[in-house]
Amino acid sequence: TRTVTMGAKAAKLYGDVSRDFWASVEAGEVTAANALTRMLRLQQITGGAVGLDLAEDERPKDRRIERIDTAKQDALGEILRDLPEKEPVVVFARFTADLDAIHEAAKAAGFSSAELSGRRNDLAAWQSGSADVLATQIQAGGVGVDLTRARVCVYFSLSYSLGEYLQSRKRTHRPGQTRSVLYVHLVAEGTIDEQVYRALERRQDVIAAVLGSRRS
Repeated sequence: TRTVTMGAKAAKLYGDVSRDFWASVEAGEVTAANALTRMLRLQQITGGAVGLDLAEDERPKDRRIERIDTAKQDALGEILRDLPEKEPVVVFARFTADLDAIHEAAKAAGFSSAELSGRRNDLAAWQSGSADVLATQIQAGGVGVDLTRARVCVYFSLSYSLGEYLQSRKRTHRPGQTRSVLYVHLVAEGTIDEQVYRALERRQDVIAAVLGSRRS
């Protein structure tokens, strides 16, 4: 686990959103059924990005993203710079803004990058050695995807699905892998990242575990 500390701007926004979230939970306004949207916003902030409100003439698909922090991006860059040149790496993430940050970190560290997501499928190119880092949307890196070219797997952000998490780990640790696999989780200190990671490692329901953590 690589613990990262958010910058002042992101930390303040996270604190504001978190306090509002927990106040709503304690007031009975937020339950497991409707907590997902608010939890996702908290998780997006730990990755360093927030969605901006749309102008009247903009469409939902034009939604703009503001980068407010680079703590995880910088931590990923440090990890990559510590690896041998051209070392194949898989970096899992949940949000497209996280994928963009992964590409930026790879470029700054001198690594080429490809992507496997809902918007791009560069898997074959990465498998053939045309790129070093594969930025992978965790929902896309599931059953049947062979990522055994890499022995280093970094989690920039996590989904709330235990099944997706376990499947993603099996993409590098499967028949055909000849080396020990290193899994690195980027976790923003004192945030929902810690709760999500802990719940998945314990094979718990993530939303229930996060909501229950306030009472534990």
